Amino acid sequence: MIESFASAKSFQPKKTTSDDEPPDANGFKPRNAEVDFHGEKRTNETHQSRTDPEAKLHRKGLGKEAKLSHMGHALGENRNGLIVAIAVTEANGTAERSAALAMLDGVKATQAVQPKTLGADKGFDSGEFFQELESRGIEPHVPLVKEPCDPETVAHHQRKPGVEARHRMKARQSSDGFRLSQKCRKKIEEVFGWLKEIAGLGRSRVVGRWKLQQLLEVGAAAFNLVRLRSLKPA
Repeated sequence: MIESFASAKSFQPKKTTSDDEPPDANGFKPRNAEVDFHGEKRTNETHQSRTDPEAKLHRKGLGKEAKLSHMGHALGENRNGLIVAIAVTEANGTAERSAALAMLDGVKATQAVQPKTLGADKGFDSGEFFQELESRGIEPHVPLVKEPCDPETVAHHQRKPGVEARHRMKARQSSDGFRLSQKCRKKIEEVFGWLKEIAGLGRSRVVGRWKLQQLLEVGAAAFNLVRLRSLKPA
């Protein structure tokens, strides 16, 4: 999660054509007016940042503070911990899975690389996501948040393939490949820590997702160069 350049004060009700703000009695319109949003219900559907319209109000987990944010995603290879793809998306609950599929497709198209397995954390637990990976010939290695239900008791027939995919994922959890993937996937956490602390990308310094994408790509390239230095044979 990358905190937006915009402040919480900029997250205001979406304007309509009739919402032009009149100036005060003296004809002066302050640029930095006082805003009191305490007790006000603010959502992405009703509000938008005036400074960074692409930023969304998002929180990383239960009990965490919601902030105007974007989401940065990285795809790494397991052997050396290098970054092979990077992406910036809107901050929402499905962005991680969509970005993962897009980066996998991009790596295959541009570098002719087709991974055999994909290790990820429990945030990627989704039967539909597992189906998408399997259709690409990639074996998912993802821990399940909860036990999959019985496919025969699924009320809606369209959900049955996803439930079956989660059952296949459960069966893989006892394999050595799954355990190895889960161990190696933690290398990506080092990437995020480096990008936030060393590259200064914990909070965006620009407005516009395409600019943030460029900063993240430069940061990822710098990380790979630093990493390659330690991998260089003596």
